[in-house]
Amino acid sequence: MTITARRVPEIIAVLAALTFAAMYFYTALPRLVYPYDLDFIEDSILMQSLRVARGQPVYVQPNADFDPHVYMPLYFWLGGLVIKLGGPSLGLLRLISFGATLVTTFLIDGIARRESGLRWIGIVCAGLFLGGYRINGFWYEIIRVDSLFVALTLGGLALGLYAGASNRRLILSAVVLALSFFTKQTGALMGLGLALYLFAALGRRALWFAIPFGGLTLVPLFTLNAVTGGWFFYHVFRIGSADPVEIGRIVNYVVFELFGVMTVLSLMAIVAGLLGARRAGLKVILDQPWLYAIGMAVVISGIGRARVGGNLNNRMPAYALLCLAPAILIREWSALIPARGETQLRWRDRLMAAAIIIQFALGGYYPPRYIPTAAMRQRGDRLIKRIASIDGRVLVMMHPYYALLAGKEPAAQIATLWYVRQRGALPLPDDFVNRIQSRYYAAIISDESLFETEPDIHGLLTTYYVPAETLDASEAPPTTTGVVVRPTVVYVPKQP
Repeated sequence: MTITARRVPEIIAVLAALTFAAMYFYTALPRLVYPYDLDFIEDSILMQSLRVARGQPVYVQPNADFDPHVYMPLYFWLGGLVIKLGGPSLGLLRLISFGATLVTTFLIDGIARRESGLRWIGIVCAGLFLGGYRINGFWYEIIRVDSLFVALTLGGLALGLYAGASNRRLILSAVVLALSFFTKQTGALMGLGLALYLFAALGRRALWFAIPFGGLTLVPLFTLNAVTGGWFFYHVFRIGSADPVEIGRIVNYVVFELFGVMTVLSLMAIVAGLLGARRAGLKVILDQPWLYAIGMAVVISGIGRARVGGNLNNRMPAYALLCLAPAILIREWSALIPARGETQLRWRDRLMAAAIIIQFALGGYYPPRYIPTAAMRQRGDRLIKRIASIDGRVLVMMHPYYALLAGKEPAAQIATLWYVRQRGALPLPDDFVNRIQSRYYAAIISDESLFETEPDIHGLLTTYYVPAETLDASEAPPTTTGVVVRPTVVYVPKQP
């Protein structure tokens, strides 16, 4: 058998990786520059970043003008910096997530090459991450914290696990994982998990990680809470943990996600663990810490998916770490092949390539379906002109950025107002109630989403306003990712 013939399986796998990478960029680049909401969450995250840019307080008492998200502040601080440089723009903020996605891709490539010793496996593992675009809900370049969180988490883990004799790398790992925590709360679990591994593997040297990580998380955490009068903890911990957990969602995560759309990668990780245990027993965890890291990521993603409202973006940590499974399996499999026998290597590569192709197929999609069209841009343009033409203040309930684009003063997004009230359980803020009762707005535009039709809000709205017009689909653009909504009904004040 010729060398070229033996390389056929890896060539096929690499071509599949490059194809899915091309599909990602073909789909994502037009989405980057689309000027309207791809996901309604983008709108309110932009508005929160705008407050940072303006030097306004963020973690505040619920009110009619602004309510923050439950996330930690790093993404918003970066967003505020971007807005200071280029002005409020969905496209500019999406670059944060897009850049983080590229960082994750390169990290996976480098880690996979190091673990497997094979360049083609590095390319394939990186391609698998980009090929998970549909599996992860098309969230890679969306204005959300998840892509930045995954990049920082993976980078921090790599620094810690590859620290070797370098205490400096342990400190740097602590810094990066602290930044991960200040992007999303579950970063704390990854930091604590890595600390446990380092104590088991390095003994007292792990303090070079644990002490900086503790200091860089706890001191800023309590400082932020103090300067916000306790509202920081209220939003990021009390409200952030308020979503109930459902057993059915856990079952769905395991059955239809880990062993559904991610089944090949999950099985590869399990087989790699079994082969490692056969070789080294329980010491495989110390010998192959990426298996431990995959386990942590799977648990973190499960925590997110188990909660009501936990969308597909919560899959991203598990999926990103599982993309290392082919490299780990190759390493463990190769250790069992005597003298790297040609026949064994040939069958290994064939089976690996076949499995990888199946995993790519599980993430298949048709790119043009997810690219915003020229017609959607035109609908958005028409909507902004319509809002601008209204004489007086306009409340765009789910899209405050649209009000800003139309030259109107934006208000709190109704979705965030619902969340900060513990999913609508707490009373509406007095200033919001007063504005509706006094007919403060000349018009209110509603998407008629579950947030806007929540009984307290809808009852208040319909007491003082009446539907005046239903917008045609050609008059307002829909979102394309997550919960699909679009501006639908225009309300005007009732005559006293």
